[in-house]
Amino acid sequence: MKRVASVLMLVTVVGLLPDRVSAEAIGHPAEEGWTPEGYLLSFGIGPYRPDPGFPEFDDVYPGDNGPILLVEFDFYLYRIPYIGPIGLGLAGGWAGYKGAACETVSLPACVPSTQQAKFSIFPFNVMAVLRIDALARETPVPFVFTGKVGFNSVFFNEDVGSGKSSGRSHGVGWAAQFALELNFVNPRRAAALDEDWGINSSFFFFELAGSDTNSRAPVGDKLYFTGGLGLTF
Repeated sequence: MKRVASVLMLVTVVGLLPDRVSAEAIGHPAEEGWTPEGYLLSFGIGPYRPDPGFPEFDDVYPGDNGPILLVEFDFYLYRIPYIGPIGLGLAGGWAGYKGAACETVSLPACVPSTQQAKFSIFPFNVMAVLRIDALARETPVPFVFTGKVGFNSVFFNEDVGSGKSSGRSHGVGWAAQFALELNFVNPRRAAALDEDWGINSSFFFFELAGSDTNSRAPVGDKLYFTGGLGLTF
């Protein structure tokens, strides 16, 4: 994931670099407009804490909010005129938590032991995606709004001393994203990236989301957020 983040950051920085004199000879502004967008790749990070269905989680992992790392790939099936593309999104990630196992349980709290506890989750989301980019495409305003809803599945495992347990939980998830496209910072460089590499735009985003993946274990977070950067191509 660090490599993915590095590649996305490199392309974003390149898009923000000022034009050099040699750019006149290498590239020239493309005709106004956008080449067709078929895919989106993004990397996000933010706090995530499973909604505890049992009080021991708060006792063993107090105040640990992850963070969660998420990589998402969307592919679009159809562009709704004057609204934006609609398609399917696939996202996967990881979050880890560390704490001290309970030696004895004395409700409403546990007595911590010297044994370390580790809890890891690996979410995998399949969601329908609607990306509303009409403002960014039809006006000078570089704002994009995205709605998502679909199926979330979370694989998890916990190590407590010499004991290990694992499983999977599933449920419904949703997300609402606000993005700022960066093409307006340097339109000439953005046009060159589109023409040479097929990268339509780079963007920063903020996303609110919720996950009710509590079918077998309480590993969903009903309200969390991530922020990051991405590319459309």
